[in-house]
Amino acid sequence: MRSYPTTFIAATLLLAAALPAWAALGGAVSSVEADRIALRGAPAAGAQAAAKAGAARDGSSAQPSVLYSVQAFALPNGTEVREFVAAGQVFGVAWQGASQPNLRQVFGDQMYEVYLQSLKAQSTPGSRTFVLRQSALVVHSFGLPGNFSGQAYLPQQMPAGVSAAVIK
Repeated sequence: MRSYPTTFIAATLLLAAALPAWAALGGAVSSVEADRIALRGAPAAGAQAAAKAGAARDGSSAQPSVLYSVQAFALPNGTEVREFVAAGQVFGVAWQGASQPNLRQVFGDQMYEVYLQSLKAQSTPGSRTFVLRQSALVVHSFGLPGNFSGQAYLPQQMPAGVSAAVIK
């Protein structure tokens, strides 16, 4: 028979493994809600939308398929965050508003570190724009006091037929 501390530790580890991870680019769609809660956001008007492929042109009755969905929420300061989801995973994020969201939260630890290293290497004092283009992560960010916007996406997880231009 196991002792109480061993059983408690095992149960705690199992419970922790079952909890959803913080949202991240490449994370599960369920992580979008974790982002919203962690950032104290409220669902934005028209918070969910889906983009569909065109209907079949061969006269068949095939229905258009959903390529991706967009889930949006507004931060307390009015900044809107939109997360793009396909095949159950977050492949992109965009923001617009008074401030940047917590990028560690929306990028996830791994992609945030990629972003941070590139930011340090490219940092120019007074620069209002930032561009990162790597095979694993693309980020475009612009900011002035009270007006921040940006997009980030994982090129290798973009759905076929979807352009990076939709992440806005």
